[in-house]
This record gives sequence, structure tokens and C-alpha cells, in this order.
Amino acid sequence: KMSAQPELLPACLVPRHYDLDIDVNLSEFVFAGRVQITAEVKEETDVIVLHALDITIKSVQVTSSDGSVTRPISQPLISLAQTQPRKLHKCDGVTSFSEDTISIQLERKLACGEVVLDLSYDGELNSNMCGFYRSKALIDGKEEYMAVTQHEPTDCRRTLPCFDEPALKASFDVTLRVPAHLTALSNMPVKDEIVEADRKVVRFERTPRMSTYLLAMAVGRLEHVEGTTKKGVKYRVYACPGVTNQCLFALDVGMKVLDFFSDYFGISYPLPKLDMIALPDFAAGAMENWGLITYREANLLIDEVNSPLVTKQRVAYVVAHELAHQWFGNLVTMSWWTDLWLNEGFATWVGNFAVDHLYKHWDIWTQFVNQYAGRALQLDALETSHAIEVEVKRSGEVNEIFDEISYCKGAACIMMLTSFLGMPSFRSGISSYLNKFQYGNASTRDLWESLTEASGKDVEKFMGPWTRNVGYPVVFLSRSSGKLSFAVERFLATGKEAPGSDWWVPMRVLHSSGKEELLDIKGKTLEVEDAEGGGWVKGNLHQTAFFRIRYDDALLALLGPAISELRLSPSDRLGVQADAFALARAGKMRTDRALALAMEYEEEEDFTVWADLLGSLADVMSTWAKEAEYEGLQQMMVKLLQKIMKKVGWEAKDGEGALFPMLRPLVILNLGRNGDEEVAAEARRRMKGGWKSVAADLRYAVYATVVGTGGAEEFEVVKRVFLEAEMSDERNRAMRALCATREEKLMDQVLAMTLDGSIRSQDVFYVFGSLSANRVGMDVAWRFLQANWSKISGEGEEKGVETEGMQACSLP
Repeated sequence: KMSAQPELLPACLVPRHYDLDIDVNLSEFVFAGRVQITAEVKEETDVIVLHALDITIKSVQVTSSDGSVTRPISQPLISLAQTQPRKLHKCDGVTSFSEDTISIQLERKLACGEVVLDLSYDGELNSNMCGFYRSKALIDGKEEYMAVTQHEPTDCRRTLPCFDEPALKASFDVTLRVPAHLTALSNMPVKDEIVEADRKVVRFERTPRMSTYLLAMAVGRLEHVEGTTKKGVKYRVYACPGVTNQCLFALDVGMKVLDFFSDYFGISYPLPKLDMIALPDFAAGAMENWGLITYREANLLIDEVNSPLVTKQRVAYVVAHELAHQWFGNLVTMSWWTDLWLNEGFATWVGNFAVDHLYKHWDIWTQFVNQYAGRALQLDALETSHAIEVEVKRSGEVNEIFDEISYCKGAACIMMLTSFLGMPSFRSGISSYLNKFQYGNASTRDLWESLTEASGKDVEKFMGPWTRNVGYPVVFLSRSSGKLSFAVERFLATGKEAPGSDWWVPMRVLHSSGKEELLDIKGKTLEVEDAEGGGWVKGNLHQTAFFRIRYDDALLALLGPAISELRLSPSDRLGVQADAFALARAGKMRTDRALALAMEYEEEEDFTVWADLLGSLADVMSTWAKEAEYEGLQQMMVKLLQKIMKKVGWEAKDGEGALFPMLRPLVILNLGRNGDEEVAAEARRRMKGGWKSVAADLRYAVYATVVGTGGAEEFEVVKRVFLEAEMSDERNRAMRALCATREEKLMDQVLAMTLDGSIRSQDVFYVFGSLSANRVGMDVAWRFLQANWSKISGEGEEKGVETEGMQACSLP
């Protein structure tokens, strides 16, 4: 239950509008700002508290609606504070008593009504990829810098003093003073531009009311491609000079998806333009700033020759995810970070929905089961998991919940809800919700009410236990005496027993006869007549609901032939083995029984089923990584993959499956790393022709196989790819492949590159994640992490790096 109230700014002032003027100095990596905040005084006060972090206030004055001016007192009244100040600003009367706020002690109380708070300040273009920061680009062989923002969740306070809470929406007028040869971008179109010698002043149109975390600015040497959507929105994609040809795929996807969402939500995109920009340094994957979406280069740029299908899929999805936020998050924003999942869970689901609309042949919903529901099931089975609706008391805690629970479990629960309501009712409810709360804030309860009104079903009763409580159920499905029995309990990866929630479990069942049933399990047990008697039974049809199934031995045995004969759908074939291996890891099923089930997949041809199954087997192999059984597991893996290797081969064929370009490298990689010498020899042969001669879809598999089965010479060959390749996606493939080496001294070289600047800080976690999957590398990475933690985490004097994903190195 939600109990403690979040720590918010005092409610005596409410912002209505920001007039922001920033002078950017890319030579000294600093900026000078002035912001005039129009606010409403709700109750008399002589102290103004607002957010500010890593900026120094130079002057303050407050002008009331009658023209009177109120200034800070000449000296800060430190004695009135409960704690000693952390920072005294250049302006007397302005003090930081906490790390990320300022308190302004005024000479007299402000009366209720409208005021304009005028502050001037200085800030630094930091190197930490948050707030207003500098990003280093290599242009024409030379290093150049750009200035860009990343404000979500709570870093707008690093760019300007502000009321940095999602419910405190206001409009913005932005002015940027920048070098004349650079491009300046913000949320809205340029209003006017005045060139003054080698500098220029760029003013932008006023934004709609929006939360501070959506404010965006970018300054740099940029080029773009552009188009106009069928609905008339001007659309541009920006990148560093020389790579605009790599922006065309994202432009095409973006224009189609933007119009698709306008139709689906029943609300036209509300801004006159939309820009997307690829950034060399960016901590997140992308950020949905209203009208100016920022991306890592690897998540936006596509080279039609050198980008594999898996990268195209990623770019299409990330673009769709961020565009979904333009409505779900930007137009309607969560009231507080407790409901972060409303932003991220919905955008994850509807982003996949849009990609499926454009690319039916990609079979997105089967991939969704693997990439999103599967990841959430793994994390939410931990005793340390958290609920979707998680209590956030302080803004500093928000980053902790940008995880697979908010994104993936949230999306999986939306998937379950669409199945429960039906798509027409779901769409109607979403449109009603967005229309009702547009330009405002809302909560999970508000969404449930709109969906209930549209469907006539009690959405709160159905969804409440799934979003408010931690964990999920496993349903034991058994057959006896002509009856099917269902028993529900919480599933934990440790196998421990734990109290569960009162889940309403929507159990869709498929019988071998083809009959489908929907059974609502609202208690701990349910027993029904087995009218079809004797055949196989598949629970959680198409994996649309968020739980696992444990079959009794007889039912599981019956499913084996249904899998080998491909009588189940790909998502159902995926689900049977995924649940079995999860149960085996938890000690709820014998591991040899799960391994025997895996051999039923020799005839499998679906990419996503193979991806999930091979992931399950990799988890088992990781457990036995240092045991004698490991080689036996490798032999089993090679045997399992022989048939599918013959089908996919090394070369693409006319008429092959749409996802064979992703299946082929997956099979080659797993054969190469598990001792298939024929595959390893062919990988080495292909690499001898130079990395550019290797088909784009095969490169990572070839790189990793060559490094994993070779020595220092092969390592250096792939290292040259990392050093020479221009595309960040290509460098990332090579970097990850270097982690496949079996030699500790070569692993040490890769790890050293995480500290010497060779690997961008945003990409460091790839190294630790890849090494943790390496039988030898997991220990090497763990020792390095322990020895260099202060540098890596940023606790020491040296620059910190992203630590997401490094937890894998600490697992036993």
C-alpha cells in the first residue's frame, strides 16, 4: 500500500510560464542563463524554494503584478534553517540547504497573485550526460563538441532553477545564444534568428504546458534530412555531418508512426514539428522530449549496407516507443514518479503495436514474449523485486525504478489487459483518457476509470493486484479423474514459498482438439471438467498473461510431440520451455527433464523460439560453467542445432523465413562458441577477407566466433574493427565480440579500455554484460569491478560511467 507522501516543493508558488535565455560557451564548457518564471502565489510567503543543482545563482528579483519589486535580503538567514547550508550563492539571500534546491529569503512577504521571478545564473556544460552537457563528436577526423540536454527524470534543475516536478507544468519560451555556424534546436520551431558577427540569437516559439523534464535543447554542427507527414507535420532527423543517409530509415518509420498514433489515439500530434537527433554521447537509449527526441546514434542511424536486420528492428521500435510518449507521457503526464510505469509500460507495449502495424512479417508479438514479458518474469521472480506502482518518496530515488518492472512488466500487464478487455474497448478507453487529461496530469486510477467506462468491466479489480503488488503467480496444472485442476501460488526464483496476492488469473486454455477456453481463476484453486479428455493441454494461450505454468509430468510429456510437430504457435512453443527452465532453476522441476524437453525443438525454425530456448540453455550452462558437466552441455547444444544449421546455412536464400537473417547468426554464434569446429573454421575463413566482406547480419557472430576460438592475433583483427569502424553500432558489435576471448590477459585489455576513454562511458556496461556471459570472463570482470569500483561508479575523482547491467558480474 502507498503510505508515505512524496517530498515535494512547498505549494505556496505554482509556475505558469518560463522565459529562458541561455548563452552557450562551447570553448569553456560553460553557460550563462537568465530565467523569468511567471508564477502564482497561492499563499503569502517570504521564502521561495525551487530546484537547482550544480548552478550558481547570481541575482534574483521578484516583480508583482502591481509593478513592485521584492529582492532577497542582504544576508542569508542561516540561523532560521534546520541544517547548515551546503552552498552559498553569489547572490545574497540565496542558499542551498539541500543538494538540489535553493532557498530565497525575501525582504518581505509576497501577497497572493501573479509574480515574475527573475534569476540569472551560471552553469557548466558537464561531461556526465545529464542536465545541459557536452557531447564529443568526431567530424572530418577532428574532435568537436556539441551541447545537449537530458532532463529526465530530475535533471532540468541542472540547466535552470525551476519547479522540477512532473505535476508542475508550465509553458516555455526559449532563447539560445550560440556560435553562428552551429545549429540550435529546441522543442518548438525557430521563431526568429539574429546573427551578430560570429554569434547568433535563436528564439523559439512557445511550447504547450509541459513538465520540466521534457524541455530540450541541442547546439552543434548538424545536418538533417526532412519530410512532411501525410497529416502535415514537418519532420526532421539530425545527425553529425556526413551521415545523413543513415537517417532515412528512421525518418520513414517516424513519419508513418506519428500519423498512425494520431489516428489510433484520436488526437492529432499537437506540435507543428518533430525533430529527432542522433547523439554521440547519450546515457539513455533515447528520450522523448516533446518535439525534439534525442537518441544514441546506435538507436537511430541505419546504413542499408552495414546494418543488420536486428538493428533495423531496434531502431524502428525505439522510434515508435519515443513517439508514443508524445501522447502518453508528454500530453498526459503521470502526477508523480510512482506512476512512471504509465509512461514507460504503455509506451513499450504501444511501440511494439506500431511496429507490428508496419512490419507484420517481423512477428513482433512473439518477440515481445521473449524480449519484454520474459525479461520481466525473470526480474519479478526475485525476492528483491518491486511492484509496478512503487512508492517514490524523494526525486533522487526515481532512477532506481527505470527498470524491467516499469518497462517490461508494465508492458506485459498492458498486453494482458488488452486481451481481457478486447482491443476496441481498450482503444476507446485510451482515447477517452488522453482527451480528458490532455496537457495535465493523471494517475493509474484515472486510466483504470477510463477503461472501465469504455468496457463495462471492473479494470481496477482485475489489474490492481498485478500493479500494486510485487511478484506474479505460477499455476500448477494437473489432470486427474476426468478433471483439470489449477493451483495458484507466488513464483520465486529461489523456489521458496511466499505469500502471494489475490491475483485474478485469466487462464486461456488450448486443447489438442483445437478447442479454446477462458477460465477466470479468482482464488487459489480451480477445478473444471476435462471435456476434451486425454489429449494435450496448453495453458496461458499465446502467452498473453503474466504468469508461469507448471504442468504435471503427464501433461508435460504430452506437450513434447505437439512441440516437435509444430502444432503449437511459436509463442506457445516458446512459453512451454521458458516456464520449464525457470521451474528447473527454482528447484521445482528436475533439470534433466527440462533438458529432455529442449531436444523436442530440433525441428524448430522460428527465430524467437530459438532465441529464448538458447537463452534458457545458456543459463543452465552458466550454472555448470566450472563443472565437468559443462562439456556435455556443449555437446548437447551442438547436437540440438545441427538440423537448423543445415536449414539456414551461411548464405541467404530466396523465399527463406523473414527472420532467418536474425536466426542464421544466432545459430552460428552458438555453434561456434560451443565447439563446432566446422563453423569456427568457416568464420575464420570469412574474416580473412576483411570485416566489410562479411554480411552485415553475420558480423557479430563471426567476430565473436573468431575471437572466442582464437588467440591474440584474432583478437587484434577484431580490435581493429572497433578502432576503425565509423558507425557506433559496428563498434559496439566489435567491442562485445572482444569479450568472447578465452585469454585473461586479453580480457584485461578490454577492461582497461573502459577506463582510458577508448570506450565511451555510455557503452561500458556492454563490456561487463558480455564478459559475465563468458565462462572465464565472469571472474575476471568481477575482480576488475571490485578493484576499480570507485572509478567506475564515479565515487572517486575520475569520471564515472554508466553502471547499468554490471550486476551480472556479481552473480555467483
